[in-house]
Amino acid sequence: MTFLRFFLLLLFFCGAAQAEHRVFTRKDGFLSMRDKLNVYFFQSDTHRLLVRDEGSLKTPRYGSLDKAMRKSPCAAGINGGFFGADEAGTPLGLVVQDGKRLFPLASGSFAVSGVVYDNGKNGLFLVRSSALKRLKNPPAMQAAIQGGPFLVENGTAVKGLNAQKSTYRTFIATDGGKRWCIGISSSVTLKDLAEWLASPGALGDFRVKTALNLDGGSSSAFWCHESGISYPSFKQVRNYLGVVPVARR
Repeated sequence: MTFLRFFLLLLFFCGAAQAEHRVFTRKDGFLSMRDKLNVYFFQSDTHRLLVRDEGSLKTPRYGSLDKAMRKSPCAAGINGGFFGADEAGTPLGLVVQDGKRLFPLASGSFAVSGVVYDNGKNGLFLVRSSALKRLKNPPAMQAAIQGGPFLVENGTAVKGLNAQKSTYRTFIATDGGKRWCIGISSSVTLKDLAEWLASPGALGDFRVKTALNLDGGSSSAFWCHESGISYPSFKQVRNYLGVVPVARR
């Protein structure tokens, strides 16, 4: 075993104590289980975010979430933000990979209403895109993905979300402190997912303060090294958001 591989394995197992994969279901009627959430929990002082961009849908660099995560020291990952219908699949919002801004901050659409980012120094942040846009000096970002809409804010389900279209969903959420999670749901509406995540006890002792929707439907994908789970997307997507264990900050 090379020193680099040993070092990455050491980081993984050190961080694993602060993270875990769990599955949540809820009952719909008598003795029936309808919905499911696959969730990976982690902490901002033991993990960081990693963005991996395909470069182009025509000639993808990785080809799938599974391959992208396995080529990086990731413990878990999901698909990233929305992208266009052009041949390259141009991202519709901000993408920052390894400290380099690949695509700029966007505005004017519910699909880019929020940004999750890692500044590489003292933590992770989940903020309104409009708040970032107003800043004269944008914060340093090591990794960032823009998505939307917000599902939960200040511990409350966001009002006015679509209640008709059911599909697979992916999301990232925080308790407002150091605890975070990424997840994928079975087919639900945005309204239903928001209300579910905001419900006390929905994710065990993890109380969601803020949650952001990422690209869903046929783009939804979830991967976890710990449990060996890999749910691939039904189509090629443009980028991915990974979670990497690191030494305590």
